[in-house]
Amino acid sequence: MSDVRVERAGDVLTVIIDRPARRNAMTYGAWDELGAALRDVAASDARAVIVTGTGGAFCSGGDLDGGDRAPHPTAQLAAVARTCQALVSLPQPTIAQVDGLAAGAGFGLALACDFVVASSRARFGTMFLARGLSPDFATSWLLPRLVGLRVATRLTLLPEIFDAARARELGLLEDVVEPDELPARVADLAARLAAGPPVAIRLTKQLLRDSFARGVEESLAAETMAQSVNRLSADAQEGIAAFRERRAARFEGR
Repeated sequence: MSDVRVERAGDVLTVIIDRPARRNAMTYGAWDELGAALRDVAASDARAVIVTGTGGAFCSGGDLDGGDRAPHPTAQLAAVARTCQALVSLPQPTIAQVDGLAAGAGFGLALACDFVVASSRARFGTMFLARGLSPDFATSWLLPRLVGLRVATRLTLLPEIFDAARARELGLLEDVVEPDELPARVADLAARLAAGPPVAIRLTKQLLRDSFARGVEESLAAETMAQSVNRLSADAQEGIAAFRERRAARFEGR
C-alpha cells in the first residue's frame, strides 16, 4: 500500500502523506516515495502544488518507533535530504495545508513550502533535541531565515509544541482558519497561484532561492536575465494587454 498519493484537480496537484495510524510519521521508504512523487510533480505541467497529510495530522516527522529501517543512518538521512531538495527545488509554488501535528522533519516539511495555511488545531515544533537529535529536513537552514537566529535558537534548543496562533505570530503561517474551512482556503490560494504566469513564477522562485548566495551585482544580473526571458513571453504581452484593457489577464505559460 502506498504511503504517498498524488491527486489532481485542474492545474493543481495535491501530494498527500497517507500514514494516519502513525500520524503520518515517515519511514525510510516513505521519504523516498515522497521524494519520487515530488520529482514527478516538478516534471509535470501543474501550476500549483499542495502538500498535506491524512487523519488529522500533517506529518509528525521520522517514524522512530516502527516501519522499515535504512541499512545505515546516513542512508535514512540521505532519503530525507533528497526529498527536501526535491521540495525546495520545485518550480511550481507550494502550499503546506497543515491540520494537526507538524513536528520534527514534518515541521521542516511545512517550512520548506512557499506558503503555510493551518487550521486552528494545528500544532508545530522542532522537537529534535527532545529526542537527542539535531535538526534535519533543512530546518537549520529554513528556520533562521524565516524567524531570525535568536528565535530559531530558542525554538530548536528549547523544543516545545506550540499552537497555530503562536506560529502565525512568528510569521510562519499565511493564514489560520477553522478546520472545516481549511480545504477551501487552501484551494482558493492554490487557484490564485495557478492562475498566475507560470514562467514568471518559476523564475521569481529561482531568484528568491538564490538571493542569499548572491551579492547585489549578481542579483541584478540574474534579474536582468529573468526579465529578458519574461519580456519575450506571450504571457507578458497578455499581462500588458490586460492592464491596458482593464481586465483580468489569462496566462497560459507561453
